[in-house]
Amino acid sequence: MSNKKYYVNNVWDKEEFRRCALGKKFKMQEILKYLKRCIKWSCQRIVRGYAECDVWNMDGYLQRLVPDMLQDLKDNRNGSPSYLGENYTNEEGILVNDTCHDEWDKILDNMIFLWRESNEETCKRINPYYDEYGKAFEEFTEKYGILGDKLRTEAELENDKKFRVRTGHFMDELYKLLNYKSNYKYLTIVYSIFIIVFIKIMRKKYLGKEDLIWYL
Repeated sequence: MSNKKYYVNNVWDKEEFRRCALGKKFKMQEILKYLKRCIKWSCQRIVRGYAECDVWNMDGYLQRLVPDMLQDLKDNRNGSPSYLGENYTNEEGILVNDTCHDEWDKILDNMIFLWRESNEETCKRINPYYDEYGKAFEEFTEKYGILGDKLRTEAELENDKKFRVRTGHFMDELYKLLNYKSNYKYLTIVYSIFIIVFIKIMRKKYLGKEDLIWYL
């Protein structure tokens, strides 16, 4: 969990500007490209209320946006649901209900807390595998490059160059790839043994004894 305050509504995040140039040869060119996208995203949010970057990461976007909206509602609201709390008659003989505010605060606090807890960046519980994952990710990056650049196939490299995109590979894909290669090697050995046994059986059945002894 990080102590940094995240502003999900702001597409002009300096951290994202830094990340967009990672691993790139012409960093300033990439930053200018990202600047152009930020302008586009800002216009999209003005016109339709959400941007392309929000669609690509709906879960993360809502995990940060909804609790911020709930917090703003709690801090700046003009009232509370009247069905909460209890009605009573005050000293002036007027029926009032001012206990609903505290009850509504508790409900909002609980909603905010649960939304924050669903986000790894704001969750108060410590992931027991956080350090282990970080170490594995560092080793993965050192060996295969940022976003698994060294795992890209020739077809992916050609496609990335053609459409000016970047194909990424991650640790879970590496595990699947190594597991596939291991299974493929095992199946190859089993298949080879099967072929050898099959040939021996066929030779024994159709060839003479002398030929069989020669083969063995």
